[in-house]
Amino acid sequence: MTLPDRTVLDNGAVLVSQAVPSNPFIAFRGSLPAGTAQEAPDEFGVAEFTARLLLSGTKRASAARLADRLEGIGAALEFLNAEETLGFHGRCTRDTVAETMRILVECFATPAFPPKEVERVRASILNDLRQEADDTHDRANLELARILFPKDHPYGRNPKASPARVRTIRRRDVVTFHEGHVGPDGLILAVAGDVDPAVIEEAIARPLGRLRAEGASSGDIPPPSVYRPRTGRIPMPHKSQADIAVGGPAVARRHDDYYALHVANLLFGRIGLYGRLGQRIRDDQGLAYYAFSSLDALTSGGSWTVSAGVNPANLEKAVRGIRDELDRLRTDPFRPEEIRDGKDNQIGGLVVSLERNGEVASELHRIEYFGLGIDFLERYADVVEDLAEDRVRQVAQKYFDPSAASIVVAGPVGKTRVTL
Repeated sequence: MTLPDRTVLDNGAVLVSQAVPSNPFIAFRGSLPAGTAQEAPDEFGVAEFTARLLLSGTKRASAARLADRLEGIGAALEFLNAEETLGFHGRCTRDTVAETMRILVECFATPAFPPKEVERVRASILNDLRQEADDTHDRANLELARILFPKDHPYGRNPKASPARVRTIRRRDVVTFHEGHVGPDGLILAVAGDVDPAVIEEAIARPLGRLRAEGASSGDIPPPSVYRPRTGRIPMPHKSQADIAVGGPAVARRHDDYYALHVANLLFGRIGLYGRLGQRIRDDQGLAYYAFSSLDALTSGGSWTVSAGVNPANLEKAVRGIRDELDRLRTDPFRPEEIRDGKDNQIGGLVVSLERNGEVASELHRIEYFGLGIDFLERYADVVEDLAEDRVRQVAQKYFDPSAASIVVAGPVGKTRVTL
C-alpha cells in the first residue's frame, strides 16, 4: 500500500486519503472537536443532542428531504458523539461523493435544529437512559468510569447526561454549542477507496473547503485527576444476572507504554476467545457467561477494564477468579509463545482489516487524530515486532494492578462480598 495523501485545506480542515482501486466504493471517517470534552459544566448533555440533530434538517432541507437525498444516491451518513469528538462516517461511490460531501457540509454549516426534532431527540435519549438504568452491564461500567475519572472528567461522564439534565436542555443550548464548536477548526476527514487526485480535489476538498469557522477553537482536554480505588454495589434485585466491572488507570495513546500494554491486554483478556481471563473463568471454571478485558487509550489518559457477566450464585467465586488472574501476571508471567501469539494477532489483524475500505479510513483517521505519522502503517509491524518480551510482562504487572483497581457489581448482589 502506498503512503496516504495528506492535505491541509485553507480553512484548516485536514483531508487524508488512500486510493484502494480494487474496491468500487468510497468509505470515509471523520471528527471535529465538538464532543463531550468540549462541554462546559452548564452544557452537559448538549453534545449528544447536537450529534443526533445534525441529520434532522437544515435551512435548505427537512430531515425527510436529507434522507431522500442520501437514499436517492445510495449513500450513507451518520453522526455520533464521543468523549473527545463529534464523529461522522459514511460511504458512497465515486459518482456520488461530491453530493455526499455537499450534504455533510450542509449539515455542519446550516443545521436548523427544528423544535419538533429537538423533542424527538429528547425522548430518544430519555428512552436510552431508561434502558441503561435497567441493564446490569451498562450500570456497572458507567459507574466504574465515573470512579476512574472523577470530578466530572469527560472520560467518566455519561455522554447522555442524566434524565433530569436532559429534560432541561433547550434548542438555544444546542444552537449555542454548535456555533461555538462546529466548524473546520480541528476537523479531520479520512477517505479510502475508489479515489484519485481529481476526485479528491474537486469532489471532496472543494465542498469541504467551503466550511467556515464561526466559533472559538476548543482547548486541550485536561488530564484525569488522581483517583482512589473504590468498591461499588448497585442493587438490582429484579435481575437474573450480575455484572462485574473491574478497572484502573492506564495510558494515553501516545504514551511509550501503549504498544506493550496493548499486547498485554490482548493476551490477558481478548484473543483466543478472551485470553487468559476467558479461558480460566469462563471455560475452565464455568463461572461467567463472558469475561474479557479492554484497553481505552485517548488523548489525555486511558483505562483498562475487565467485564464479566455471571450467575449471582457465582459472584464471589468470579470476583476471586478475576483477582487470581491479575495476580497470576506476577506469579506466572506471559510465556514467550503467548507473546508471539499476541504480536502475530496484532500485526495480522491490521493486515486483514486493511482489506476493507471502512477500516482503512478508520486507521487513517486514527493516525491523523493521534499524530502517529503518515508512514505509520508501514512502520507498525516493526513497532510491534521490536517490543521486548520483558517489556510486555512489565507493563502488564504495572498497570493490571489489583491494589490500584476499582470494582463495581450490579445486579441481585444482596449481601455478597465484592471486594477485589
